Amino acid sequence: MKAEDIQLLASEGLYMGRRIEGEVVETHISWVILSHKWVFKIKKPIRLSFLDYSSLESRAYFCDQEIQLNARFSSIYIRSCPITWNDGKWEMNGKRGVIHDYAVMMKRLPEAYRMDKMLQSGEGAPFLIEKLANKVALFHRSQPSDNSLFNVKEARGIFNDILNNAHKYSDEQEEFLQKAVRWSDLFLEKHSRRLRERASLGWVRDLHGDLHTGNVFLTDPPVIFDCIEFSKSMRTIDLLYEVAFICMDLERFGKDDWSALFLETYLKKNPVLDPDKDAAIFIYFKCLRANIRAKVLSLDPSDKKEKQEAQNAYFKLMEWYISEI
Repeated sequence: MKAEDIQLLASEGLYMGRRIEGEVVETHISWVILSHKWVFKIKKPIRLSFLDYSSLESRAYFCDQEIQLNARFSSIYIRSCPITWNDGKWEMNGKRGVIHDYAVMMKRLPEAYRMDKMLQSGEGAPFLIEKLANKVALFHRSQPSDNSLFNVKEARGIFNDILNNAHKYSDEQEEFLQKAVRWSDLFLEKHSRRLRERASLGWVRDLHGDLHTGNVFLTDPPVIFDCIEFSKSMRTIDLLYEVAFICMDLERFGKDDWSALFLETYLKKNPVLDPDKDAAIFIYFKCLRANIRAKVLSLDPSDKKEKQEAQNAYFKLMEWYISEI
């Protein structure tokens, strides 16, 4: 489907015989239709270095995967809906007509409870951070360990991809990132043995993979959603690397105390950080998460002020983490 089809589906399309009358929100890989009660997420027909949604079959498969994987920690996912063109109308989950695409259907929760929005507006509470940390820890403990071994070359590539030509930066940012890449290479060489040990201890598992504050509703109890479905390797990560994402995001919003609370609460349930061996690794993981968020923002072709401010915030965090090790 094309962008204009999505707009028509949202405004004039039908679900269960009624007009959807939804609002379209676009990301770099999806269109999301927000209706009064439901959310419909449609994957863009694209191929990137890290995913392939280019065929109808692949989008159908990954819609099913998204529902199955997110069901591990969330009850808001409902079904995969075929999108059909029938009698001059787009229909969601239609029974007749030609299937043009598929959508992941979810219950809609109030946007005001999305964790990043709450942090921006100064809302939230420590007890909710503790509840989220406990939920993440219990989910992590429920997942079987993976026999993946740490690969220093692959790890180097994940960080260094920030200098990929697809990403556009200012001259000053480019100079900083060149230094950051050299620092990362040296760090990974120095700590590769311990990173391999952590994998052998069973602390690499199939997790969420993208656990930042935009993928959490900070309700009571918290709701986690939108894990990586398109790449098992991107989800199969060190437990601390997943924890680092939430902690880094909390620090981006100036909530260093909540970041410390999240980590402390998590480690009580799941003690996977040896202070003598892993403190620097955890800081590195936070730096890498800031790196990844900056990269994602660089894929946005707009020149919006909010995008530039957010990207600069992630670069400043990277610089701070580097200075801390």
